This record gives sequence, structure tokens and C-alpha cells, in this order.
Amino acid sequence: MTFNRKEIPAKYIWIIDIWTYKIRVWICEILNRNVELVWYWEKRQDINDIDLLEIKNLEGVCENIKQAVNKAEIDAKMKVADFIINVISPNLFFESSKINFVREKDNIIDEKEAYEILKDLENQAFRNHYKRIKNSTWYGKNDLKLIISDVLNLTIDSEIITKNLIWTNPKNINLSILNIFITENKFELKNYIAKAIKKNITNIIPTEFALLSLFHDKKNVIIIDLWNSHISIIVKKDNFVLWAKKLSFWINDLIKRIRKNYNLTKIDIITKIDEDNFQIEKTEFLEIFKDILAITLEDILKNEICPESFFMTWWWANKFIKKYLEETNFNSYNLKMSKSIRFVSPKIDFIDDKITENPDWIDWAKSNLNIYAMIKTTLDFIKKDKNKIERTLKEIVKEIN
Repeated sequence: MTFNRKEIPAKYIWIIDIWTYKIRVWICEILNRNVELVWYWEKRQDINDIDLLEIKNLEGVCENIKQAVNKAEIDAKMKVADFIINVISPNLFFESSKINFVREKDNIIDEKEAYEILKDLENQAFRNHYKRIKNSTWYGKNDLKLIISDVLNLTIDSEIITKNLIWTNPKNINLSILNIFITENKFELKNYIAKAIKKNITNIIPTEFALLSLFHDKKNVIIIDLWNSHISIIVKKDNFVLWAKKLSFWINDLIKRIRKNYNLTKIDIITKIDEDNFQIEKTEFLEIFKDILAITLEDILKNEICPESFFMTWWWANKFIKKYLEETNFNSYNLKMSKSIRFVSPKIDFIDDKITENPDWIDWAKSNLNIYAMIKTTLDFIKKDKNKIERTLKEIVKEIN
């Protein structure tokens, strides 16, 4: 018997991170379900291009992406057609549901029945999610676009399964699922950007969702993604994503207030901010920050106990914020906490290895943590494409939509 060996070609894809001050682009090689960084480039933006989480100068942002992409392609000596982007919009809706299905049959599940069960579960989830979004925002089903549908957990008679429903004979089937929506008009931005830079968008990955991929090993965690022009708060509890909220509260206001009162550059302030400086300005900022965090967590958690493990991004100095939150008694709010906040960090082999080789690499690593999370999420998507349940749900979502 003879075997024909066929070499599997590598696939190359862009990951494009759009933020207020910079456009970051990475060319990644995908081969054998692994992702490797090929090349990186970034392009500074005018601070007026994006304001209050909205792209104000779409043509300017597209031109910045195009310049960054062209430069990276020249340096990497390759052309790449497909790309993934994050979302610049406050109109982002994380909706999670735990759906139960009681099976009346008493026989082995075949492929057709598995499809119908999963379709019924997904339909229930969609109905719940559209209703909740409508009640809180007035956005109807036709105003929304689904960008991610992710299985958080699937159990049959309380036993977790990961690969297939077929050839099982359960009575109770439970699905935990996360659906992420954006508004129709924001979804259409991807078509405009794709046309402007002559590339193909394969996925939209919100940074909030990507950051969750760094904590697969933690059942309970709260992620605070703090940047110049926004803050995102993401809550994961009992391996279930309760909610993610993007708020118009930003660190840049603190920097501006300090600059107004002191003759210092922005870099000087960032360098000194973790020291015993700018106490009046920092206290004002932290009081507002504490209130926003507590009220948002109250709204998300309702009467549930708040996780103690917190992770905070922001590649500039942030020890003064962490210290303040660790010393704050949040039980004075309506937020229930059984233990004080403790800050945790994800274990990232790619970044940890680089830091071991070169300690100066830590600043670059911090500033690119979000885009690394997008790379990891892309890898998770690739692995899930091999999973029968995930592939079936993809077909179902396509049919429902």
C-alpha cells in the first residue's frame, strides 16, 4: 500500500487592533492549529479620529490602517488578504444563557436529532437575548448583528461533554452559551473598512471577549480593561460570562488634569504617577473610578457574590489604582464581597518567554496584551472548527440568521 503525502500550506491572516491613538497590525501564520507572529507594525492616529468610542473620521482611520498594513507587508515581503479586527463601539452586547432541554425519547441520539436539539437550545437563547436587549436599549432584532456565538458549557445528565451529542442517550441536556451582538450600523463599518483597504474581514473579535481567553483556567474573574478613552468591565463567574460593559470613562482625563496643574509632559506624568505624586488629582480620579466600578458590578451581579480575583490591563503604571481598590471596602455599596480584592495575572507563555530572554520587553508586552489576546482567541476559533458541536452550532446560527 502506498501513501500520498500532502503538505498542508500555512494560512496567513492580519489581526488589526484599532484604538484611539494607534493602529496596530500583526501578520500571523496559522499552521497545524498553531499561530505564529510573522510581522508587526503600528501607525499613530490623530486624537480626533476616534472620540468617545466612536470613529469620527472613518476615512482617516481607514487610511491609517492602510498605511500600517502596507508597511508591514513591505517589511514582511508578503501580501495577506484576510484579516480580523476588534470593535470600536459602545454598542456591544454580551448575552449569556443557561438553557435546559428535557428529552422525551428513550433511544440513542442520531445526527438529525442532535441538530434539532442544538437548534432548539440556540433558538431559546436568541429569544432570551433579543428580548433582554430590547428591554434595556430598544434595539430590536433587525437592528442587531451576531458576531460571536460561543459554547461555554454543554452537559448531558450533569456530565460535561465536549465533542458530540451523537451516540448518547440523555434525559436532560443543558447548554450554556454566550452570544455577542453589535448594532447593524456598526457592523456595516467592517464592509467600509474592508473596501477601503482592499482586504477581506473574516471575524470581528471584541477585545473584551479576547481578554477572557487569557483566563480559561479561572472559573471566577473580573477583568478591568482601562485605556485612554474608555473602560471595559468583564465578569466571569462559575465559568459563565455574566456580562461585559464598555463605559466612557478614561485615564486620559487624569493625565490632562495633572498636566494642567504641573509643567510636565505626558511621559513624565506616566513615569511618576505610581510614586507619591499628584495626590489631589489621583484621589479625585479614584473616587469616581471606585463609584463607577461598584455601580457597574452591582448592576451585573445583582445579588450574587462578587469574585475576589481581579485583572487590570493598562500598560502604563497602575499600581496606585490596584492599591486603592485592594484597600477599598466595597461592602459599603450594595456589592456583596466575601473577601478583599486580589489582583491576578494570566500565564502567557509567549510573553513570559520573551521577558525571560529580554526583561526590557515587558513594556512592549503590556502594551500589546490586548492584541495577543486576539491572537489566542483566533487560535481557539481554529481549534473549535474541529469540534462537531461547534461546527453544528455554526450551521444552526447561519440557518437562524
